Amino acid sequence: MKILLCSDGSKKNKNALVFGALVAGYLKAEVTILHVVEDEVDESERIFAEAGVILAKKGVNEYKTKKLKSQADVQILKYAKKKDYDMVIVASHGVQYLRAFLFGNVAIRVIEHIGTHILVVRSSRKKLKKVLFCTGGSLFAKKAVKFGSEIAFAAGAKATIMHVVPDVPGMYRGLGMQGTLNEFLKCDTPECIALKEAANILEKRGIETEVKLRHGLPSEEIILEAEEGDYDLIVMGSHGMSSPARFLLGDVAYKVIKHSKTPCLLVKKQER
Repeated sequence: MKILLCSDGSKKNKNALVFGALVAGYLKAEVTILHVVEDEVDESERIFAEAGVILAKKGVNEYKTKKLKSQADVQILKYAKKKDYDMVIVASHGVQYLRAFLFGNVAIRVIEHIGTHILVVRSSRKKLKKVLFCTGGSLFAKKAVKFGSEIAFAAGAKATIMHVVPDVPGMYRGLGMQGTLNEFLKCDTPECIALKEAANILEKRGIETEVKLRHGLPSEEIILEAEEGDYDLIVMGSHGMSSPARFLLGDVAYKVIKHSKTPCLLVKKQER
């Protein structure tokens, strides 16, 4: 696997480096550290050296470095696409270019058109023992689970497959959460099928798996589950609204990435 690990050299970006190095170490990935010089001050040597130390602590002793100039978000997108990386790792705040990446026009192009999976890291996370997989009932959910299972398997992590339903059907009220889940799993709806298929994928790989059902707004419930369960990684698919603009305004994955403190892996739907 080829991973592009982006760094601007800031203290807050260290969280992405540490967690990214952890993931890369488990996957035995081919890593490239990318730094984009946006002004006259070139700190690339320091940034590469510090990142190298972090990688070495996680067992990644061989890596490449790449320095580019100009607008960082644009350069990241171009380079990731040109070199056909499997995953790009970035920090979610404290980095000026990432704010443009998430909230500007660049984000629309990335999310809708580039097939690279994106791992967004916000807060410090030094372990990878619990992974939360979020299914939405789409056919694409299977691809997200398959890719995320590679990380969970390599790390020896436990997995939880979760689906969020907006409201509890009247016939299920009073059953309790476990009773509702049991009834839900008897259905043949796309959501139920996706949930069972996801669990089957993980269990076939020998990953200890739990299935959960929550009720409420999907983005809020995913964030709550991640915090309450002390998960180390959230895995989601990039399916969403029917247009780029609606994606930014209403997609569940976008809202989770924006607000969750847990690292989020967004698995892309495009074939590369």
